[in-house]
Amino acid sequence: MLKDKKYKYQLVYERIKEQILAGNYQPHEKLLSKRKISEQFNVSINSVIVALDQLIVEGYVYSLERKGYFVEDITRYDLDDQEWSGLPAELKEQPIERPYQTSFSHMASNMSLFPYNEWLKCEQKAIQQFNNELSHLSHQQGPYIVRQTLAQHLNFKRGVRCEPEQVVLHSSSQALMSQLLELFDDAPHTIALENPGYARYKALIEDYGWDVLTVPLDEKGFDVERLQNQDVQLVCVTPAHQFPMGMIMPISRRFELLNWVNVPQERYIIEDDYDSEYKYETAHIPSLQSLDRSQRTIYMGTFSKTLFPGIRISYMVLPPNLLKKYKEKFNHLIPSCNTLNLYTLHFFMKDGYYQKHLSTMTEHFEEVRKCLIHTLEEAFDEDLNIIDVPAGLHFIIHYNTERSYAEILECAKNESLEIFSLERFYLTPVEDEDDGRYFILGFASLQLHEIPYAVKKLKNILNR
Repeated sequence: MLKDKKYKYQLVYERIKEQILAGNYQPHEKLLSKRKISEQFNVSINSVIVALDQLIVEGYVYSLERKGYFVEDITRYDLDDQEWSGLPAELKEQPIERPYQTSFSHMASNMSLFPYNEWLKCEQKAIQQFNNELSHLSHQQGPYIVRQTLAQHLNFKRGVRCEPEQVVLHSSSQALMSQLLELFDDAPHTIALENPGYARYKALIEDYGWDVLTVPLDEKGFDVERLQNQDVQLVCVTPAHQFPMGMIMPISRRFELLNWVNVPQERYIIEDDYDSEYKYETAHIPSLQSLDRSQRTIYMGTFSKTLFPGIRISYMVLPPNLLKKYKEKFNHLIPSCNTLNLYTLHFFMKDGYYQKHLSTMTEHFEEVRKCLIHTLEEAFDEDLNIIDVPAGLHFIIHYNTERSYAEILECAKNESLEIFSLERFYLTPVEDEDDGRYFILGFASLQLHEIPYAVKKLKNILNR
């Protein structure tokens, strides 16, 4: 009955609206009475009232007490020439549940071991204890108590020296990078990036009008000597686990970088602590920020690797002088992170679940990594070289072949194997390596029982 009544109300509403838009009524012309409209459409007077009320709300008609309903003076709009032609074919998307049967993606995560029950318990706790806070917008840097918990964690795990006020929470590292670039004035600036490195940063930075100096890597990582005689204001590095090559920057190179930044000129280091949480065989190395006494290091991190990419929580720790600029520049911003997720994360960390989860995942990934390396070594002969650093969720392989990257990647796609070439991460064009091809093998999404099949498929593709 309700459904039928709603349909009748919509019928009356649509018909009258169509007649008004078609010009069948003059401005301020009186409509039929409610009784006559109900007879015309064979509906109840209540349905007519609902339809007329909706037309009033949308501005098609107005009512005068004891006089009736009248048509508004509406600007003529020819609907005949405005037919919806549909979305252009090149913009249409096809939903794909799982694009690849087998994935060596370095961007993937493993959700099979995620402690859902504990996370939901913390979420329920967040709803109960922060019910009032959830009904309001939080601080533009994120809720203070969450920043406090994160600051304590970073100090304990990475040696980061900071107060909660210095922590900025955002939905992605790219969004944080955008904010950083806006903290500098409009004068021409140059930022130095690792090469190979994170290509998305380069594209973003150039969109802001900055010049990019690409700095090659040596066995110690970022080659600081390349900064000599260069007018560079910012350097972005991944010292804990260079992306994508994986090397860990030794203390000697870190001191070189800190000496470069410790000058009267306004220089800063962006320490992207990418993939730093997972270390195998050795202990964690303190952050670069923990060594910096000049307070010129901006520390950045994310939970996409330790939790999952969809959590959309990243963070940065600003030096005091940049924090002042940030508060002046962005005090109008509405926070971008899901506040419920932030409060849930607060309890997840405070109650010890995060550290327990991290320990579980580190143990799991170390087992997967060892199994994958062992299987690769057994499957391939000397044509394959594994460039392994016991950290992170990927490593580099080098394969002796004259086939192009494009040919190999197309073959992998046809075989439903997801794999990324090192070529993808060069920030400046390079010629194909004469001695073979380099690929990134991510292992986070692989299960132990999938490894033999994945390696067999990889071998078949590379050996063609």
